[in-house]
Amino acid sequence: MKSSNSSEQPSAPDARSRWRHARDALKKTLAVQAGLPETLEDIFSSILNISSEGIIVADQDMRILLFSKGAEVIFGYTAPEILGQPIDLLIPHDRREAHRQRVQGFAAGAILSRRMSNRQDVTGLTKDGRLAAIEVGLSKTTTCSGMIYTAIIRDISESLKAEAELNQAVSDARAANAAKSAFLAAMSHEVRTPLNGVLGMAQAMARDPLPPKQAERLEIIRQSGESLLGILNDMLDLSKIEAGKLEMETLEFDLADLMEATHNTFSALAAQKGLQFDLRMTPRARGAYLGDPLRLRQVLNNLISNAIKFTEQGLVEVDVDRQSALLVICVRDTGMGISPTVLLRLFNKFEQGDLSTTRRFGGTGLGLAICRDLVRLMGGDISASSAVDEGATFTVRLPLEHVGQTPKLPAVTRPVGVAENTPQVRLLVAEDNRANQLVIDTLLRQIGIAPVIVENGRAAVAAWEDKPWDLILMDVQMPEMDGPTATSIIRRRELDNGQARTPILALTANAMDHQLLEYRQAGMDGLIAKPIEIDKLFAAISHLITPADVTGPASR
Repeated sequence: MKSSNSSEQPSAPDARSRWRHARDALKKTLAVQAGLPETLEDIFSSILNISSEGIIVADQDMRILLFSKGAEVIFGYTAPEILGQPIDLLIPHDRREAHRQRVQGFAAGAILSRRMSNRQDVTGLTKDGRLAAIEVGLSKTTTCSGMIYTAIIRDISESLKAEAELNQAVSDARAANAAKSAFLAAMSHEVRTPLNGVLGMAQAMARDPLPPKQAERLEIIRQSGESLLGILNDMLDLSKIEAGKLEMETLEFDLADLMEATHNTFSALAAQKGLQFDLRMTPRARGAYLGDPLRLRQVLNNLISNAIKFTEQGLVEVDVDRQSALLVICVRDTGMGISPTVLLRLFNKFEQGDLSTTRRFGGTGLGLAICRDLVRLMGGDISASSAVDEGATFTVRLPLEHVGQTPKLPAVTRPVGVAENTPQVRLLVAEDNRANQLVIDTLLRQIGIAPVIVENGRAAVAAWEDKPWDLILMDVQMPEMDGPTATSIIRRRELDNGQARTPILALTANAMDHQLLEYRQAGMDGLIAKPIEIDKLFAAISHLITPADVTGPASR
């Protein structure tokens, strides 16, 4: 058989002649091997009619002996056109040499079959010049007439396209999630800043004598502001959980202290509604545990708050027990209860009983979803059981390690001590927002501290260089120079000059976990989040200002 090495198309008579010759040669070869000449025609027909995958058989000189219907679909050639032609006709010009080397290596090796994928640069060339992504299963067989190669060809163009589309969709989803997180972070700052003015002044006014009517109105302002802050915090927590950025701490804490503090937080609210509010702990549940007390208290606060909110009369009780390796906390109420249909979706995001529940009690429907996610992050589970008009029970099971009893810590000095003991505290505040300047000045003067306020980080560095300070409250986002940059400059100059370290607290509405890490890396000693909670502000000042500081900071 005479064949051409060029890619020119053969004439129809020559093609039909080569097809018959190739088919007869292959039949003869396989007949000698298998001894089944009577059934070969049926076998050929069965093989060649396979359309989902292409089958190509070539001799040891890489001439095509068999070209199935599936191969015709993939490459666009008919069998009469391609039989007897070199296999190189189906390989792109710039990849033929690499293909030959791969096949020669396969021929010389001991392995009888192998798989080559598109990731190994296996690409086919179609009749119309199009590149086709293919996957090849290759095998070799030694016959009395020489070696023959069989290739099973699969066109993976569509699967690669689908994979690319999926990757793009994942990339788009990640970008959208990052944009959402950035938006929430920005909105958090923008919402917290005016809230700081509202809640800060409400707290300051509440410390002054007020007529009953004005005190009542002020309390409504405070409660409304705190409700808005709670919604904002829920949204941020949900965003952090979805982004996988919420990290759980492992600290040793006393469970009884945590439960009693939580009970005390809601006792007044329960009493206002005329509800009995009980806390019961078994002796075996008491003691110290390893876990994240802040997030555990967040879960309990949400469950107890809901129980009191949805209970008009009767009681709310919290039972705490330790069963084997699990800490089990049940929050029960005698409230309105939950229907079976609602129970099925109770822990879904933005779910509440119905629209009337939202109108009557408010909220976003995020609280229980966040509780579920927090409990799962702690390795536990949460469940609910209820019936309409028969109350509800929420059960939290957590695999927290019980580490025995912990000694009672000494009582923390009340914030009022700050006013009594720190009249000479020299405190610098860097804050650019006028309303926030007024809030922090008002709050600090109520405890006997007259702060010096500057409008940006550059001015804060200049004030620090001018004279010593006991404490600096540093806003983060400011014009000319931001807070972390100003802090870094102060810390570097302290080291260069051998000066005592001045305590610096971030005073900011940007209070997410990863942001706190950035502030600490800049040299800040902690964070006071906006809106400012007056007790936390005073406690932080009490912690950082020691009696030695009152007599005067270290001289420069």
